[in-house]
Amino acid sequence: MTVRDALNRGYNLVGTAIIAISGLAFFPEFFAEDEPAHKFDEGVLLLLAIGSIVWYLVGKNRFSRTIIPMLFTAAALVMKLLTLFLLEKGDAADLGDEFSTIIVYVITLAFLIWQYVSIKRMAQAAKIETAEALPV
Repeated sequence: MTVRDALNRGYNLVGTAIIAISGLAFFPEFFAEDEPAHKFDEGVLLLLAIGSIVWYLVGKNRFSRTIIPMLFTAAALVMKLLTLFLLEKGDAADLGDEFSTIIVYVITLAFLIWQYVSIKRMAQAAKIETAEALPV
């Protein structure tokens, strides 16, 4: 495994893990909700969790430099924003968990963007350090 592969795997794992953990953690709310519209977001988050895990485990996706973890996170964020402003609008009792979840997804998305941009630079720096350390 190269340094770049290891960096990409870490980046992909962080994005996948956060979506998977949150999707699985919110799924029990699906059974507590009383209206189908209120169950929708938890169902979508579960599907995103399963999709992200499958994507990570299939082939060599975990080693690729890709925006897929950002897309899963953005989809989860959009789902929670739709829930906040449309699906559960006016239902104060159901809106409580939406705010903290939105904050988690915004922070995750910002972190993934930063990681995506900086991984290339980190891999190049590691390659230079490795080349300097090897005797010629």
